[in-house]
Parts: sequence; structure tokens; C-alpha cells
Amino acid sequence: MNRPPAESKLVPAAQLRSFAAACLKAASLRPDHADQLAELLSNSDLHGVRSHGTRAIIGYCARLQDGGNNPNPDLQILQDTPTTALVDGDGGLGYAPMMQATEMAIAKAKEHKVALGAACHHGHYGSAGHYVRRAMEEGCTAFSVQGAHPERFGEGGRNKGQQSAYWGNPPISFGFPAEEEPPLILDAATCIMADYHRGPEYDALQELIPPAFFKSMGYTGSALALGGAFVGQNSDRARAIAQQWPRATNGGLIIVMDIGAFAPPEAFREGIDHLVRGVRETMEPVKGYPEATLPGTIEDRKAKEYTQTGVPMALEDLERLTACGHELGITAEWEK
Repeated sequence: MNRPPAESKLVPAAQLRSFAAACLKAASLRPDHADQLAELLSNSDLHGVRSHGTRAIIGYCARLQDGGNNPNPDLQILQDTPTTALVDGDGGLGYAPMMQATEMAIAKAKEHKVALGAACHHGHYGSAGHYVRRAMEEGCTAFSVQGAHPERFGEGGRNKGQQSAYWGNPPISFGFPAEEEPPLILDAATCIMADYHRGPEYDALQELIPPAFFKSMGYTGSALALGGAFVGQNSDRARAIAQQWPRATNGGLIIVMDIGAFAPPEAFREGIDHLVRGVRETMEPVKGYPEATLPGTIEDRKAKEYTQTGVPMALEDLERLTACGHELGITAEWEK
């Protein structure tokens, strides 16, 4: 869960965006991709999704500089039918090819009610919510997930011993636009435990609530398959890309549906209003929390607040970002 940092400094989103773009360009990422990525990451900051915000550029810049990902990928459309689109990411980061596939799927869904967009042979695509939110802006509902090459199914160093209960954590998102209420948008990952939920106290839960862990494994396997083998990651091309660009082992999928496919769009939006409002006004909150809300409500509030006040950036994150900038010859506006 993305909680506000204990110690923070308010930074305008525009400063985060310009700094991220400058650093990514200094790390040799092609300029159009750098600007797009900076926009998406700063949007995550605005929604309070710190884990997938601008602090991620530190890792991305390192991957671009050490040969993990292609800084200048040549994106290619591998498939373009009335209802499907597939984009080859050419070893780069996953954001640009996945967003291109999303835009294509949106246009197709508006004409044919439903469409699939996919990307392959790329690196991390960040929060699945980026692509779902884009579809929602165009009056659609959507589902997105990132997968991986079948041979790269395990989690890395944070799951020592490869415990099946903590298997994987690919990003996944569902999004439903509302009319008057905040949207219902689940922007999460498949493992029931977050990456920081590791240790004996969490291991004990495996015997207390085993069905939750079995569901978690099922969600992870399904996500990896849909965003992996389903979009072409189990192929010789995928293996060749991964050998050349070691951090480019991912694929992604988005299913875009016109909200007016079966009922009038206004009826759909009103229905989501009823869901969101009903939970907030009639249900008991989760223990330890002040209110019952569906996913998307808190993020919507934070985006409105942080747009006015600035984003509360953790001091340690700002320190690391500042150091990253100095290494790349970039001075952050918050330093001046």
C-alpha cells in the first residue's frame, strides 16, 4: 500500500516531470519516450502511487546506461486487425509500446465495442493503471496486465527460497469510469502480499489462510500467461531480445471495452456511482481505517489535493533523485 511518507517535502508535479524527463534523456532514452515516461510517472505521484512514481527513474536510468534496456528502440506493429494490435518493443522499456497498443485498442473498441492491445519484447511497463486510465479517459472500461517470458516466471531477490506463497507480483489493473463519484480502479499487483511483506510473521499466515495464497498463485500465473505467452513471449524472438537486452523479458496486454457495448453509457456510469457511493455510505471500514472506500477513491482525492499543494515526496527519495541527477549532470528545481 502506498502511504504518504512520514517525512516529506512538497514538490510541484511539473518539477518532478521536467526533472524526470531531463534525467531520462541524459541517460540516452529517446526524447519522445522520455517525455512520455516522465508524464506517466509524475501522474503516479499525483495519485499517491509512490512505488511507481518518479523515484523509479533511478532504476530506469541505470538499466538504460548498463545495457539492460534499449534506449532507442524501433517500435514495430506486428499485428493490426479490426480488433487486435500487437507492438514490438525492441528491447526498450515497456511504457511506449504498451501505450501505443493501448491507443490502437481504444480506437478499435470505439468502432467494434471491444479490442485487444498487446506489446511484447520489452522491459517493465510500470503501473498497469497507466493504460487503463487512458482507456477510461475515452469512455471505455479496461483491464491490463504485464506478463513475462515463461523461463523468467520466478520473482527475484525479494523471494529468497522461491516460496510459492510469495510467487511473483506482476502489475494488474481494472478500471471503470463513473459519473459523479470517483472512478472504480483497481491498480495493484497479483500477490496477496506486498514486496515488503516478508518474514516469520507473514509466513505464519500461510497456515491460517491458505486459500488466500492459493488465489494469489492463481492470479500470478494467469497474469504472467496473459501478458507473456499469450502475446508472444514464448518465442525465439523473445529469447533473442532477452539475450541482447537482459531486462526486456516482458509483455503486456490490455482489453478495452466501450462502456456502451450493452447498455447506455450513462446507465453504466450511474451504476458505478451506486457501487462507489454504496460502499462508502453503508459498509463498515476495514479495521484500522476510518472509512470504507473502493479502490480509486483515495487516489482521486490525492490527485485533486496534490495538484494544488504539490506532491509530498519522501525526503530520502528526493535525496536519491538529486544524487541521480548530479550523476547525469542535471540539477533539480527543488535544489535551487
